[in-house]
Amino acid sequence: MTYKNILFDLGGVLIDVDVRSSLVAFARMVGASTDNPYPNSLSEMVTEEGLLGGHTSELIDQYQVGTISTDDFVQELLAQCRPGTTRQQIIDAWLAMLIGIRPEKKALLQRLIAQGKKIYVLSNINDLHVQWTLEHCPELQAAERLFFSNEIHMAKPDPRCYELVLRETGINPAETVYVDDLPANIEAGRQAGFQCLHAVDDSWMSQL
Repeated sequence: MTYKNILFDLGGVLIDVDVRSSLVAFARMVGASTDNPYPNSLSEMVTEEGLLGGHTSELIDQYQVGTISTDDFVQELLAQCRPGTTRQQIIDAWLAMLIGIRPEKKALLQRLIAQGKKIYVLSNINDLHVQWTLEHCPELQAAERLFFSNEIHMAKPDPRCYELVLRETGINPAETVYVDDLPANIEAGRQAGFQCLHAVDDSWMSQL
């Protein structure tokens, strides 16, 4: 594979995630039980697919393109939780899914940069996760550009996301490898002309 640039997704690619940690935390805050895991409409607001970027939650979709604020997002979730639940508990539950960049992925980034490859990021993300990422993943400071959906106000697989990256960076998609874990995003990347690696497991790392 010949390339000069790598365009990375974050969650599920560079940053390991465990959505179950967030789902369990939210379930506790609504008084969930084995028989009734989500006793109210929170089940439609916080879904596993939505947390993984599958666009099954309108609330999450709005938050990740920045059409609602963090305060609005937290208040929407807080309204579904048991009395006494705090704003910080909501935030902690929302952040619980984020694990971080494993040492072998940090080493991969270092190797690619040492080889002169240019690193870019295009992520469907939200304000709270951006803040956590910038604080806990200093390796990303080496990236040429970070494109966050909540800042560009659109989300993958919208073709305009890829058009924006190409327009603002000037990179050649034929010389760029795009790594993502969602099939719809990979297909959109192919349509934009990128070389693509589908991150279904860690095998993509050995191909860079």
